[in-house]
Amino acid sequence: MESLITQRFYMPWMATIFFCFWPGVPCFAAEAPPFIWWSPAPVERLTNGRVSQILTLEASPNSSLARPEAWLRVTPLSRYNQPGDLKKARWFRSEWASSEPWTLAIQASEYLRVDVFAKVEIEGRPHFAQIRLLLYGNSKDKENDREGRAEALSRPEFHVSSNGEFYWPQTGNEFTFALEGMETAGGGLEIWSAQGELLDRARATAGAFKYTPAHDPALDRAGSRATKPLVFVARNPEGGSASFTLVVRRSRLAGLNLEAGLLVFTAAFLFSGLGVGLKRLRELRLKERPC
Repeated sequence: MESLITQRFYMPWMATIFFCFWPGVPCFAAEAPPFIWWSPAPVERLTNGRVSQILTLEASPNSSLARPEAWLRVTPLSRYNQPGDLKKARWFRSEWASSEPWTLAIQASEYLRVDVFAKVEIEGRPHFAQIRLLLYGNSKDKENDREGRAEALSRPEFHVSSNGEFYWPQTGNEFTFALEGMETAGGGLEIWSAQGELLDRARATAGAFKYTPAHDPALDRAGSRATKPLVFVARNPEGGSASFTLVVRRSRLAGLNLEAGLLVFTAAFLFSGLGVGLKRLRELRLKERPC
């Protein structure tokens, strides 16, 4: 009898531990409140010059999603993305490419900035997800010429800036998140990995949240095209949430040995100066030598 009780008590815990620590299986804490976020696939260039990107709306922890709403804010850009060349943004209500999972297929025939928003209710509370895409299409077929709307769904919105290159977000750069349209509860922003791991929290500083993604050796080794998503989640006092998915790349400088490079540069400078000095000294001696 004692053995049976022991098995009944320990087996569920052992199964939970096994499941949570099995590689590649997301394990959200049972007490973690739900949130939703966008999971982006790699950008694909099509034969007609367009580019396409698939977005999947995910939910944590394994929450079922009733039919969500999705909206796109599309802003045409110039080729070199100069701030003065931004054209008027247009809103489009997006149609889902599939359900369970809920996916969108975003295509661009020109240079576009696409802000994608989603809204869904979980247990009677609204949850929002946001992501920004920069898509560089080059096609004569301008699909974006369809009629847009002036406004979209009522939503909170993250305004994100960086002290580095925002069009090429990198680890090691500081990012600033200002959230408009939602009162945030205590605890700051939660930072989650795509595998469902709570990585960190960002506290508010001067009315905004600041966070610097740490360098990731695995991402550094994977190459310049490799990316990883980080999900920033804010919660309100009523139990709702808003998230922003930031896709980061390795730092352009992370793989460089700056100390070794500085030593090589200093040594080269000294040897060059020494060579010039010796040559000048030799010339002076030749001038002083009697004929």
